[in-house]
Amino acid sequence: MPSVKRLMQEANPVRNDRVESEERAETRLAELLGSRPAEFERPPARRRTLVWGLAAAAVVVVGVGVAGAIVLRDPAPPAMSDQPFYRDTAELEENAEAIVRATVSATRTVTADGITETVATVSVGKVAKGDPKPGSSIEIAYSSTGPEQAEGIRKGGEYVLLLQSRDATTWNLVNTTQGYYTVAGGELTPTVDNTVALSAAVTSSLGVS
Repeated sequence: MPSVKRLMQEANPVRNDRVESEERAETRLAELLGSRPAEFERPPARRRTLVWGLAAAAVVVVGVGVAGAIVLRDPAPPAMSDQPFYRDTAELEENAEAIVRATVSATRTVTADGITETVATVSVGKVAKGDPKPGSSIEIAYSSTGPEQAEGIRKGGEYVLLLQSRDATTWNLVNTTQGYYTVAGGELTPTVDNTVALSAAVTSSLGVS
C-alpha cells in the first residue's frame, strides 16, 4: 500500500522537494485530473508576447491619432474678456453692422459708472456696409484698460473698422482683436491675434488690399 507521504506527493502536482516551472506543474495536474481544466488554458509564451506587442502598438497608434487631432484642432481664440470671436470671413463680416474706411481725428477718455473708455472720433472715407456716410464723422467707443482696449488705434491713423451700433451716436468695434485693420499704403494689416482676412468684395469697395 502506498505510503501517506507518496499519496500526498501524487495529490500535489508541485512537489515540495523540487522546483518545477509553471508549465510543467500545469501538465502534471492535467495528467492527474485526466484533462486540463479550461481555467488553466493559456496561449503559448510566444503568442502572449505577440498579443501584448499588438496591444502596445494599438496604444501608440491611438496616441498618435489623439496628438494629430490636437494639432489639427482650431486654435483657441485669444483672451478678450467675454468678447465674441469670429473664426472665418463670412461670420466676421456678417456680424458687423457697418464696415468703413476711416481716419481717427481725435480721441478722448470718458469715465462713467466706474468704467473708463476711450472714445475716438473718426472721419469716414469709404463705406462697404452699413449706415455711415462717406464724409461723415462718427464716434467709436472701447475700453481704455484690460483686454478690451484697442491699443493699435491712434490719432491720425487710418483704419478699416468693423462696427456694431451702441446707440444713436456711438459705435462699438465687433471686438478689439478683429474690429479694426490698419491701413498703410493701401494695404491692410490685421492685429497680431487676428488671422481672418476680409473678403475681396469688402476690400475692393474700400480701395484696399
